[in-house]
Amino acid sequence: MADQGGQDDAVERAAREATTWFVRLNNPLATDADRSAFRAWLDADPAHRSAFAETDDLWRDLEAPAQRLRAVTRRRDASRRHLGRLAAAAAVAATLAAGALWRDAGLIDRALADYAAPPGQRRDIALADGTTVTLDGDSALDVAFAGTAREVTVVRGRAWFEVAPDPDRPFTVHADAIAARAVGTAFAVDGLAQSVTVDHGVVEVSGAGRTVTLGLGREVALAADGTLGAPKDVSLETALAWRRGLIVLDAAPLGAVADELARRAPGRVVIPDPSLRALRFSGVFRADDPDAVLEAMRTALGLRTLAIPGLAVVVYR
Repeated sequence: MADQGGQDDAVERAAREATTWFVRLNNPLATDADRSAFRAWLDADPAHRSAFAETDDLWRDLEAPAQRLRAVTRRRDASRRHLGRLAAAAAVAATLAAGALWRDAGLIDRALADYAAPPGQRRDIALADGTTVTLDGDSALDVAFAGTAREVTVVRGRAWFEVAPDPDRPFTVHADAIAARAVGTAFAVDGLAQSVTVDHGVVEVSGAGRTVTLGLGREVALAADGTLGAPKDVSLETALAWRRGLIVLDAAPLGAVADELARRAPGRVVIPDPSLRALRFSGVFRADDPDAVLEAMRTALGLRTLAIPGLAVVVYR
């Protein structure tokens, strides 16, 4: 018969290590080596994946992390009372991890991805086929090349692709409900906006049972009802301004501005009032100076901000 105490020790050890990885990967300066070591830890034991998945599930509900923490702690205490001190220590670590995850909602996605860029940093990547990619801040990418298929998934954020031509191996980028297929072209995919913008060449975009073909300076996105909208002409200088280190806002709702700022620095911009989130705002700013956007919002719209150091900025009137 297996030693139950030994099994409990292994479970608790995996839980502690999982929360430790939460904290380690929250560092905005986390490197590819950190992420590689994390994936090696995941692969070393099925219990590691289970522990990390449990931690992930625990803190996905960011609105009530404390309540869920208490519930899970009670369940663990009921089944492993003799490890109460370890459970308490794990709970403290998990509480810290919960704060880190709330502060940086993309932490898990970036940690598990093949390539990632933390908030406030863009990253250039060269894929094995010669395709070059630029990831915006708080973005993550998975790559799966096999046989005649070149498949890439924008797990989070947005990315620009300069696709290496190969007629025998079409290049397809997935982002939730949309997919962009190209042979040799350049285009951007925004997973949050569910949009595709063509820099040059031709891209075939599919979504919601419909397919459209886009050329230079054209963009398509999923509509609010989940259908693929009509293609439209866009200014590439504006649509791809993030590649030049700029934030260009053209009558953007403040809710979208908050999302944009989340790409630029760790911590959240919280706008609790729905009427304020619907306000429109315009301007051109440096991407490395998100505070300038907040200052302009205060001046132009008469808003106030309350900074919670290291966690969030609350916008109110």
